[in-house]
Amino acid sequence: MTIANYKIGIIGGGNMGRAIIKGLTGLSQSPEITAWDADENCRKNLQQDFQITIAQDNRELADNCEIIILAVKPQIVPPVLAEIADIFDEDKLLISIAAGVPCKTLEKPLAAKVPAVRIMPNTPALINRGIAAIAAGRSATEKHLTIAGNIFSCLGESVIVPESAMDMVTAVSGSGPAYVFLVIEALLDAAVGIGMNRDLARKLVIETILGATELVKQTGKQPMALKDMVTSPGGTTIAGLAELEKNGLRHAFNEALQSACQRSQELGK
Repeated sequence: MTIANYKIGIIGGGNMGRAIIKGLTGLSQSPEITAWDADENCRKNLQQDFQITIAQDNRELADNCEIIILAVKPQIVPPVLAEIADIFDEDKLLISIAAGVPCKTLEKPLAAKVPAVRIMPNTPALINRGIAAIAAGRSATEKHLTIAGNIFSCLGESVIVPESAMDMVTAVSGSGPAYVFLVIEALLDAAVGIGMNRDLARKLVIETILGATELVKQTGKQPMALKDMVTSPGGTTIAGLAELEKNGLRHAFNEALQSACQRSQELGK
């Protein structure tokens, strides 16, 4: 059975909720989608932009759908689940994309055999270039993981991971786009600082990062090997790299990932 045969409900109409809806409605065979958000304007926009069904409330959505996706902030998950938990049975699938919320928190108010799946997507899903990590709860089977993977394949790629890896995933790919945006911003400002026109700097920085990333992906070579291809003895690249190393670029990334991972663990408590 393909996802087109399922009734999918999405609670939360923020950026990621909209991305999921956009991806699903863009399929050649789109599933029946129902959505709900606490904000009235958000509900109106979802209906207007995607011509989907808007539920009267969370309970109606959960009652009428076989797959329910929680696309809400972590602190909203417990009250939403308290509202709809009694509607779930083992024929429904609960999917949550709330950062830091473990499967045991999702499962606590549910009946014993209700399947739950936790997913960590990232913001490039907004342009169908995301990467989503998928972890199974206690009652989720391979079938449920496949369903979740098929849903999120319309937003990019997905990988199956043990839930024990989810805090690390959050630190790397969940928060990762922000690190890349910061690097782009820093390179852009530095280029302007040496006298380059900002429009030209933006073009050069963005295309350089895109090209370098694609080179790593397509060649399968280690970044170190590709870096050595660019680095001539006594040249400009080694001079620039020496400054980045001297100013602690590696250390800064190590500390960033440690802090983000720790914060994800804190959110799960």
